[in-house]
Amino acid sequence: MRWEDLLSAHRLAVRDGSVSLPEGPARPAADGRSPFQIDVDRVIFSSSFRRLQNKTQVHPLSDNDHVHTRLTHTIEVGSVGQSLGLMAGAHIARQLGDNSPVTVADIGYMVQAACLAHDIGNPPFGHSGEDAINEWFKTSRLAKEELTSRLSGPELEDLRHFEGNAQGLRIVSQLEMMRFEGGLNLTYGTLGTFIKYPRATSLSATHTGTYTGLKKPGYYQAERHIAQAIAKVCGLLPHEGLDGAWRRHPLVYLVEAADDICYSVVDLEDGWELGCVTFEEVERALAPIARHPDKYDGDAQQRWETLRGEDWYKQKSENDRIGFLRGKAIGNLVKAAVDAFIAHEDELLAGRLEGDLLANTPLGTDAKYCKKLAVQKIYNAQHVLPIEIAGFEVIHGLLDSFVRAAIDIEEHKNHGKRLPPQADRIDKLLSGKLKEANDLYGRLMRVMDYISGMTDRYAVTLFRKLQGITI
Repeated sequence: MRWEDLLSAHRLAVRDGSVSLPEGPARPAADGRSPFQIDVDRVIFSSSFRRLQNKTQVHPLSDNDHVHTRLTHTIEVGSVGQSLGLMAGAHIARQLGDNSPVTVADIGYMVQAACLAHDIGNPPFGHSGEDAINEWFKTSRLAKEELTSRLSGPELEDLRHFEGNAQGLRIVSQLEMMRFEGGLNLTYGTLGTFIKYPRATSLSATHTGTYTGLKKPGYYQAERHIAQAIAKVCGLLPHEGLDGAWRRHPLVYLVEAADDICYSVVDLEDGWELGCVTFEEVERALAPIARHPDKYDGDAQQRWETLRGEDWYKQKSENDRIGFLRGKAIGNLVKAAVDAFIAHEDELLAGRLEGDLLANTPLGTDAKYCKKLAVQKIYNAQHVLPIEIAGFEVIHGLLDSFVRAAIDIEEHKNHGKRLPPQADRIDKLLSGKLKEANDLYGRLMRVMDYISGMTDRYAVTLFRKLQGITI
């Protein structure tokens, strides 16, 4: 892969369902802004970004204002991502010299834009919401009896493997702003940086080996032509023996690092705020990272104990200590990630780096410990589980109603059957989007768009109304 291609400032353009590939140099913005700064602005001002303020990060429907929502998490990831992009961008710009098609600031904006969009496709109730959608399409009676024989294999895989990353690409390239004409019309450089997992849902994870970039699906059949265009313009390397799969854009690793840094550190802080973990547990996890092994002697345990014994540290409140540890840990992880990016640049450009950036740093083991603690004590906390269980029921109930309506509309439009009034009402609730689709797959994707775009509270409220619990 070549940086000159990977940093493309050309914009995605779709006309009549086909991608118009760019020709000649990219056209500069009339207002003097960087094209990648425009990408940042377009993501921030999208309605999908705004709805992140009421979507779950870890703790669904929390009444604690200190706890992160998807929006606050995303803003922090964007900030860290811009820092990573600027620091790595300085190295990339030096490598390219006078041939650099972009500035250091451009690379910072590119990574920041991808970071700001990284969770934009997540459904209500977080990862449990993804599980709920997938389970319904795999196990519900309606799906088994009505959909299996009507859809192609790849189309069924899209529905049975809903993924926030794939939905995110659909949002930024299809649904926002220029609907089905390129969406936000982001630059190819930003879109390439955004696609964390460049493969289709139809490629099973069991067939993609150990390469991190193929762990999950990154696009649906409906966006296959867009994924192909991104790969072509950015010069992504095709994955050997796998149709519709590519090696990652190198800047994806910076986006992934920004997300990992924020949630591995900040989720522990939220967990402490809610009483899921003790102060000592958080301190034990973060202190070895805050005290970088390049500067302080000893193993993780010794670096923690040394910090606890220092007078200036003991005089701080627990809240201030957490703040200190958070800031230092994030700073050290950022530097470590950039150092790893530079050290492994050749492997990144060849699409051969195994694992993520943090795993290839001296702090990798300590960062992994933070994630393990969060899984054990926070993500499966007792107060989270009942809400996640309820979230399953909410999403399954919504799918029961909306998928039934999509099937009824398909029968009406293509087979002349009478349209049930309830299906017509649901289509009006979706602003006529079910009827506008050309086939059943398109109607079902509109259902997925609508449900996955809901905030947690709106999903609960709508479910209660449709069930007649509240009016």
